[in-house]
Amino acid sequence: MLVRLWRLVPRPVQLILIRMVQRNNRLYRWLMFRHVAAKDQLQGTHTDLPPPRLRYRVSASPDAEAFVAVGKRCAADIQSALQKVGRELESFPRILDFGCGCGRTLVHVRSLATGAQFDGTDIDVEAIEWCKQNLKFASFSLSKESPPIEFGSDTFDFIYAISVFTHLDENYQFRWLEELQRIAKPGGVLLLTVDSSLVGEKDFVFQRSYEEGLFPAWYQNAFHSQEYIFENWKKYFDLLGYFPRTLNDLQDVVVLQKRHPQITQNV
Repeated sequence: MLVRLWRLVPRPVQLILIRMVQRNNRLYRWLMFRHVAAKDQLQGTHTDLPPPRLRYRVSASPDAEAFVAVGKRCAADIQSALQKVGRELESFPRILDFGCGCGRTLVHVRSLATGAQFDGTDIDVEAIEWCKQNLKFASFSLSKESPPIEFGSDTFDFIYAISVFTHLDENYQFRWLEELQRIAKPGGVLLLTVDSSLVGEKDFVFQRSYEEGLFPAWYQNAFHSQEYIFENWKKYFDLLGYFPRTLNDLQDVVVLQKRHPQITQNV
C-alpha cells in the first residue's frame, strides 16, 4: 500500500522528501530498518538472525548477508591468530566474548570450539536480551559501562574482544584491561583487536567522531600504534603475538596471556 502511494508522488517531491529524511539521521535509520525487515520477511530469509537495527549497531549496516559473512570471517581470523601462537580454539574449556553484541562472531566461534562453555557480555540491553532468547548454547549477561564485571576472578581460559578497544578512551581502556586480567585464569589467553590506521606519529589517538548522542563520550574511535601496545599493555599481560590487519583485513590482532602468579619460597 505504501509503495503504491509513494509511486503516486511526483518525482521532484520524492527527491525533496528523500533529502529531508537523509538529513534526519534517526528517521533515516528507522525507515532503513523497516525496509530491510520487510525485505527479509518477503523473501522468507534470515529469520534466525538479529533484527536489522541490531545488525546495524555492530557493523553500521543492516545487511544480513554481510552480517553473516563478517561473523564467519572474524571467527576464522581468531582461530588463525591463535594457531600462529601455537594454540587452538577447541583447547579452551571456557570462553568469553567480551562485547558480544548480538552474537555475530560468537555463533561462528562456537562451531570451531564445540566442546567449550560460552559466555557473552555487553552493555547493549537489547542485544543481550535478544541473545538470551535466541542463542541458547551460551550464557549472557549485561555488563556495566565500567568495571567491575560480574564474573569471578580466574574464570576464563580464553577471552576475545572484537572491535571493543577500538572505541574506548584511554581511561576506560586501562580499567578494562585490569578487569580482564582479573577474570582470566592464570595462563589464560586473550585476543583483542585494535586499529592502527590513523595513529600517524602519535601512539594513541581518540576521536569523538560519532553522531552526538549516539554513543557515550568515552565510546568513540580509538587508534593504537604497535609501540603503544608493547609499552602499555605489557603491564597487564605477556604479549604472545601482534598481527597487523588480520581481523577481517581491517584491524590488528593482539594475542596476550595472563601471567602465572609468582611463587615465593621461604628460605
